[in-house]
Amino acid sequence: MPQNATFPAVKRSILMLGLVVSLAAACGGDDDGAGTSTPITDEGTTFPPGSVSVRASSDLAVGSERLLVGVAAPDGTRLGSPEAIVAFEIAPVDEPERTSTFPATFTWIVPDAIGIYRATVEFDVAGPWQVTVVPESGPPPAPTAFDVHAQPMTPAIGEPAPAVATPTTADRPIERLTTDPSPDPGLYDLSLDEAVNSGATSVVIFATPKFCQTTACGPMLDAIKEVATSHPDVEFLHLEVYDGFWESGFAPDATNLTEAVRAWNLPSEPWVFVVGADGNVRARFEGVVDTAELEATLS
Repeated sequence: MPQNATFPAVKRSILMLGLVVSLAAACGGDDDGAGTSTPITDEGTTFPPGSVSVRASSDLAVGSERLLVGVAAPDGTRLGSPEAIVAFEIAPVDEPERTSTFPATFTWIVPDAIGIYRATVEFDVAGPWQVTVVPESGPPPAPTAFDVHAQPMTPAIGEPAPAVATPTTADRPIERLTTDPSPDPGLYDLSLDEAVNSGATSVVIFATPKFCQTTACGPMLDAIKEVATSHPDVEFLHLEVYDGFWESGFAPDATNLTEAVRAWNLPSEPWVFVVGADGNVRARFEGVVDTAELEATLS
């Protein structure tokens, strides 16, 4: 992780700003249940004038990548639905004539409340790019720009997963391993290094339900727990982003990031990684993943 990177300080996890502005405090694990949401609305497949698109991917590199983009109305209402048909048009900022089009899929972040569009796209050069969310009818929101790097910050697909020792239920009570209000104890039985070196496929989720800077951590962790029930041959691990969160006066800042977060160089949260039996990264998902998308990597 870059030396000055801190989730709250640089707001990297507020990449979904236009989508979560009214839910900044509601992340599935907050004790006070704060935060409300207005439903996603759809005027057919037409976005109203003044709508904005929000790039929600923080770690994009040359090659095949999973690009997340949200759309919000001028008043902050989230737009989109599984029924709306949209596509992503992407191009290097300095070569707009090199536009490529990819069909996009809508994915719920918080079921029936907040969602985002995703597409697997191809980047052939590093540098500044832009994406336009193109609806089936009507004008699109203005494009939004983002950077594509030569190499990802986080472990790339095909690279060895960093094998870091992490605490387990053998070392700590579960309330010092997770801020999930309804934890599955099976997600805390193995250390990260044990899982990636186990000779079995493993699924690792980095998420902090209580201190999440978006609404995504709790729902993503719930999705992982759901998938885990049907894959007894796969090792599932949940790792918190911060250490010492149970201490009086704890602050969710860069000084308390866990060793695993630093070793995996995470620029945001939450993240899910699928690690193959060979110990190499097989898939990586930032921000949101639905059960079908994850199941496809485990089949």
